Amino acid sequence: MKKIVLSAAALIFAATGFAQFNNSDVNQVGSGNASTVTQTGFMNDSDVDQLGDNNDSDVTQTGAENGSIVLQGPASNDNESDVTQTGNDNDSFVWQDGDFNDSEVDQTGNDNDSFVDQYGDNNDSDVDQTGNNNSSTVLQGYNGDNHTSIVLQVGNDNTSWVGQDGDSNFSEVYQIGNGNDSEVTQIGNDNYSGVEQQGDDNTSEVDQTGDDNFSIAIQLGNDNDSDMDQLGDDNVAITEQFGNDNTQSINQVGDNNYAGTGQYGDNNTSIVNQTGDDNYSLVIQDGNFNGSAVNQTGNDNISDVFQDGNANNSLVNQNGNDNLSIVEQIGNNNGSGVAQVGDDNESYVLQVGTLNNSSVLQSGDNNYSEVDQFGLGNFSDVKQFGDDNFSDVNQSGDFNISGVIQTGFLHTSEVNQTGNSNTSTVLQTGNNHNSLVNQIGNGNSSVVTQSN
Repeated sequence: MKKIVLSAAALIFAATGFAQFNNSDVNQVGSGNASTVTQTGFMNDSDVDQLGDNNDSDVTQTGAENGSIVLQGPASNDNESDVTQTGNDNDSFVWQDGDFNDSEVDQTGNDNDSFVDQYGDNNDSDVDQTGNNNSSTVLQGYNGDNHTSIVLQVGNDNTSWVGQDGDSNFSEVYQIGNGNDSEVTQIGNDNYSGVEQQGDDNTSEVDQTGDDNFSIAIQLGNDNDSDMDQLGDDNVAITEQFGNDNTQSINQVGDNNYAGTGQYGDNNTSIVNQTGDDNYSLVIQDGNFNGSAVNQTGNDNISDVFQDGNANNSLVNQNGNDNLSIVEQIGNNNGSGVAQVGDDNESYVLQVGTLNNSSVLQSGDNNYSEVDQFGLGNFSDVKQFGDDNFSDVNQSGDFNISGVIQTGFLHTSEVNQTGNSNTSTVLQTGNNHNSLVNQIGNGNSSVVTQSN
């Protein structure tokens, strides 16, 4: 019986001893290289290959079944890699091919994965992941040098992908929470991307091609989505989304364009498309279920959209140069549509209340439209075709209706309605007509038709 007990004890000891086996492989070819490997725990594995001169590697792994691969080379000098993994089943891969590259990987938790590939000179990568099942991929410098990438992920199931090609690009990704996803691609020189996501299941995608582009995406909440694409030079895209289930998209093609989006609440949507140079768009939405779409093609166009309340909608289309559109809607369920084709047109829309609707169409040059509506269920439709036309519509009350159509040059129309259920129609064709309509009270109706 004693022999059986001793034999069983020997088997248990042998199995335990095998499970404690860590593996380290260090291969260095060159001069002045240094490698330090410290492994504590079970079944950890480290592989270090340094081919060149004055490279330095430091690997520390604590836990079970962690894996680290560090490759610095071939024929690479003065690189530095630092890998620290604490927990179980974490994996780190670092490959630095070039000179004076620096990589730092710090993973705490279980089942985290980091992949760093730096090619070229003077690249810098810093990956810090705390939690479980996080994943980070950094690819830098395949056709250039001096890139910087910082990735910080705290939580579980977060994913970050960074790809930078060219010279001197900078990317920062900070994700705190669970299930967040970030993808950053920068091709060119001196581009900057900053992404911050706090909450769960947020998604951010940034794609910048060109030089000196700048983008910042900040999302606080859950299930928010941001997409930024910039093609050209010196473009700026900035977005803030605070709340849940918000969606924003910015697409800019050209140079020196600016797009800013701020959405505060839930289920808001913003889309901005700008093609050309020196265009400007700002969208601010505060509330729930608001929607805004801005499309600008040409140069030096400006669009401002401010919506405060719930279920407001705005559409702005500008095609040409030096056009200006400002839309402000305060209340609920208001709708505005602005379309301007030509140069130097101006449109101003202010709606305060509920269920007000405004439509503005201007085709030509130097046209001006202003619409102010206060109350419930008011409607304004302005159409101007030609050059140097002017329209001003003011409606205060409920269920007032105004329609203005001007075709030709140098027309002027002013409509003022105060009260309820008033109706005004102005139709001017030709040149140099003037119309003034003032209606105060309820149920009034006016029709003006002028031509030459």
